[in-house]
Amino acid sequence: MTMQSAIDAWRERIIAHDREAATIRSGHAPGHDDHDDGHGHSGGHVHGGHGGFSYTNRPRDIHRTDDSTVNALFDLIDADTTVLDVGGGAGRFALPLATRAKHVTVVEPSEEAVGMLQERAAEAGLSNITVISERWEDADVEAADLVLCSLVLHHVPEGAAFITKMQERASGRIAIVEMMEAPSALEVPFYERVFGAVPTAMPGVPELLELLWAMNIHPDVTMLPPETPVMGRDRNQITAQLRRRFDVEENTPADSRLLAALDELLDETPHGYTVSGVAPRRSAIITWKTSK
Repeated sequence: MTMQSAIDAWRERIIAHDREAATIRSGHAPGHDDHDDGHGHSGGHVHGGHGGFSYTNRPRDIHRTDDSTVNALFDLIDADTTVLDVGGGAGRFALPLATRAKHVTVVEPSEEAVGMLQERAAEAGLSNITVISERWEDADVEAADLVLCSLVLHHVPEGAAFITKMQERASGRIAIVEMMEAPSALEVPFYERVFGAVPTAMPGVPELLELLWAMNIHPDVTMLPPETPVMGRDRNQITAQLRRRFDVEENTPADSRLLAALDELLDETPHGYTVSGVAPRRSAIITWKTSK
């Protein structure tokens, strides 16, 4: 695959996904002909992203020792390391990394996520975190020893340019955390039953590697232990979240299909509700050294 064809394939997949999301929000998706008013209210990506289920931004112990991703990232830093966390959200990785690194800079455009990050940093007494509240594409930041990006790239149509800027700001190493399948895979069975169609999947590790190889980047890939994907502990909250994501109003035929899908697919476990038939979530840390 040539570099241009890889760039185009990446872009086209994300644009197709986003087009489907916009169609749902407009009330014109398959199965939405029974929608009462056709006015969307979900906002953002319909099956993926920061607006998704709680595993991305829920509060976590910053000193946790059972997080395989954090432990793998710890192997890349020491007390003299500076870290640049691109799209760092509410600090899932920035906060624990700040307990061991010299300094962590987080680039994050979401005001809500920044507020959560700053609150948690203050509670932990961490003073070595700087936040730049901008999109990565617009941010003017200094280079860092380690540039980290977790679960962001599958939303970025211009992936090659995004990665190129990461390389320009990395004075030592880049680390990208991605899933084999994007987080939206958990919602796909519900989408299929509500709309009678298969959504375009956002890119995951296989597509990211194709893009990197086309850019003449040959990284190391560390597969992390599989995790059982959990939608949450409260079924009512899961139902409300999926209604928002799919722009489904209560007491409509689409809602009846969604409720039937919940009855069919949700399995209650001690850790929360899982989705029947969905494979364990596999993530990878993709790393390479820069030439600087």
